[in-house]
Amino acid sequence: MTENILNFGQGDRLTGTLTLPPESCPAKSTAILLLNAGVIHRMGPHRINVKLARHLAQQGFTVLRIDLSGQGDSLTPERPQSFEQQAITDLQAAMDHLQRITPVKSFALAGICSGAHHGVATALKDERLSALWLMDTHAYPTPRTYWVRSMRQLQQQPIATLHRWSKRILRMPGASSGAKPAPKPMNDNPYGKPSKDEFAADIQSLLDKRVRLQIVYSNGAFWTHNYLNQWRDAFKAHGAVARVPTELLPDVDHTASTLNAQRHLMASVSRFATQFD
Repeated sequence: MTENILNFGQGDRLTGTLTLPPESCPAKSTAILLLNAGVIHRMGPHRINVKLARHLAQQGFTVLRIDLSGQGDSLTPERPQSFEQQAITDLQAAMDHLQRITPVKSFALAGICSGAHHGVATALKDERLSALWLMDTHAYPTPRTYWVRSMRQLQQQPIATLHRWSKRILRMPGASSGAKPAPKPMNDNPYGKPSKDEFAADIQSLLDKRVRLQIVYSNGAFWTHNYLNQWRDAFKAHGAVARVPTELLPDVDHTASTLNAQRHLMASVSRFATQFD
């Protein structure tokens, strides 16, 4: 396995780490792109991108870990674009450069949170990006979502939860119930949340372009996505969108902070990658 630092894009202002498969392993024609989650360096939260890149390289993949403009070791652009368009430009520059220096023909992307949204935006614009593994992208709760999280609260804090519920029912003003504040969903990206119909339209556009999709939710998204068939239930009125493969990873937190979480995350990406040549 070989790793090299690359500079590319306009004025070589972008930086990435290229991980190549070992010579004993036939190289696949699909390269995999990994990028920043939120504002974290291209190594990924708890170095998950480093581990994932090396794991995938052992399976024959060329993997590029990218710092987007103004993040990690990449410089800010001379003429900055909007946040979304700049990410698209950066990812296209990465694909252009890899096609110049390697024989890869197509690209897949594995992205967490903001990385997932960058992947969707780029795949809608560039047909070279033909596969997306997306973790903790936009989530749309259903009535069952609220039930599941209410039961979790009741299980973890039965007295405080019952007291809080009784206050709501009786509309009693007053002091705090003593319960811990409800957890808020992780949100480490500046993309606004589209309506469900708008998001479904984007996913349908990707399906029409024959982009392979895997939607993954971690336990970090529990407040907004917390049961196995939630995606299907949420998008049941949107035809093929409801049938997009999804996976729930209850042992993985939003930043894959434990070794066990990292093993589950890497296994999920590896299962998705078995589809590629």
